[in-house]
Amino acid sequence: MTLLPADVAHVLDVLLPEGHPLRAQLPHLRVESRCRCGCSTALFAGVEDGARSDVVAEAAIGSDGEVFLFAEDGRLSWLEVCSWTDPKLTLADAARFLGGESSDTD
Repeated sequence: MTLLPADVAHVLDVLLPEGHPLRAQLPHLRVESRCRCGCSTALFAGVEDGARSDVVAEAAIGSDGEVFLFAEDGRLSWLEVCSWTDPKLTLADAARFLGGESSDTD
């Protein structure tokens, strides 16, 4: 059982379908902090500064934005939501759009 917030868990479930090799990290993943701008981008615990960062998964949120999952040296590092609209989209918005039912952002 994961201790991730519901919005993060729903989005990760879509971005990392069953059988994806990075999915094995989910039971050990913890949110260290959230972006202060209100978008709710989640940074995961245990990521080293200066490590190489790559987009490992992404999904459109209609025509309003996108979510990106990053990994640093093969370790999941952060989940970012980008908005093309105002007000800003959140990870809870992304979870709802991608088929989740979450409104939880804690």
